Amino acid sequence: MKPILEKAILIVTATVSILTFTPFDKDLSIDSTASLITHIKTEKEENHLRAFTFVQETIHFNDQGKPKDTTTWYEAIRYPKDFRIDFGDPEKGNANINRNDSIYVFRGNKLVHKGPEMQEFLILEGGLHYYSVEETINRLQKLGIDTDTFTKSTYQDRPIFIIGAKESEHSKPQIWLDAKELYAVRRFSKGKKGELYEVRYDGYKDFGGHRIETWIEFWLDGKLIQTERYNQVDTTPDLSDEDFDPSKFGSIYWFKK
Repeated sequence: MKPILEKAILIVTATVSILTFTPFDKDLSIDSTASLITHIKTEKEENHLRAFTFVQETIHFNDQGKPKDTTTWYEAIRYPKDFRIDFGDPEKGNANINRNDSIYVFRGNKLVHKGPEMQEFLILEGGLHYYSVEETINRLQKLGIDTDTFTKSTYQDRPIFIIGAKESEHSKPQIWLDAKELYAVRRFSKGKKGELYEVRYDGYKDFGGHRIETWIEFWLDGKLIQTERYNQVDTTPDLSDEDFDPSKFGSIYWFKK
């Protein structure tokens, strides 16, 4: 009887341990959007990513979920507010340039649209190191994210933080971050007509001491519409103001230097 009793005690002890343990035991102080942003700024302040470039394979999918085309995009990011995509053959003159919360759209080497646009992903991936905690929160709120709602959960068997929604409340704008690595893993936003956009980040790899996603999926109302695979990632690129200057478009290309 004694061995059986000892075994029973071990089972009960193990069960209690499982019930009382949570993956956030070391992060009890992170209980709000403000405390999370403060934590990220503190953890990565000395070695945060300042800029990077990559060549991207982009696949678009039709309504039946089958690939309909594959193109090469050239992308450059410089925190906190510079982002440029050149779509396909640069000679065709198709690109989007984001600078200082504005977008400039070029098609056929002509400027066809310009206006205000804040790039959401730039904020938490690197922009927050250039802003105060209060300004970071303000920028997220301008994008419709309820920063007062902060949730701890799990995703793909890893602990995560959710800014903007409660668990399983996917219809609200929100950002999910890996609780250990502090990078984005999922993002939801609403379109102008109420459609639900979802972005999934994966394939994180180390580049020069920085963890960067190499695979992204875009979903629209539950349907896969686009995938992106990063190649030729460079975390020490030679970028200048001219690379993001709309007035220089057509004469300056970072990937032709």
